Amino acid sequence: MVNHESRVNIVNLEVPKQHAAFALIAIGQGPMRQFLLQWNQRWGAFNLIGGKQDPHCETDTASLSRTIQRELEEEMGLCASTDFQIMQQLGLVTMTQYSRREQQVKEYTFAIFDVRIFPTFPVNFRRNSAIRWLSTGDENVFVSANEINNLMTQDGRPISTTTKYILQAVGELPCICPPMAIVPPQHPLET
Repeated sequence: MVNHESRVNIVNLEVPKQHAAFALIAIGQGPMRQFLLQWNQRWGAFNLIGGKQDPHCETDTASLSRTIQRELEEEMGLCASTDFQIMQQLGLVTMTQYSRREQQVKEYTFAIFDVRIFPTFPVNFRRNSAIRWLSTGDENVFVSANEINNLMTQDGRPISTTTKYILQAVGELPCICPPMAIVPPQHPLET
């Protein structure tokens, strides 16, 4: 008589959770609307400006609006009291995806904030001078909805799929899904 011993490996199905905040900085309306993105060297693509909560920063863990404020100050050198204003939180976007850096699947919750840059400056300045100032070099660019939908800037640099997903989730971009192809069967089904 052979004794077959069953072995069960218990796998931890708990997915690590990560909280982050992103700024939706946009100018213009309708087809002229553009979004400010920043080059993310680790991802090799442009992304919305923002970042994850810093667990060592007490104000970050208390508020995602403080996280986006810190990120805008660090990433862009802007001052919260004069250079930008957080208008409102547009929503929370949750997605599960693979983190290449951490080599694991993670569940992300992104707080998306409507942010106005140079709120005290005239609209013409914000549209012209601010765009030139923030769009110089490789770091920050204003891109159109069409560029984001194509995941590519006009000059051929990649835009992250996360950016597209977030902007669709908060209603800034239409969710364009390819139509399903319905192909009739080649042979009739047997009954």
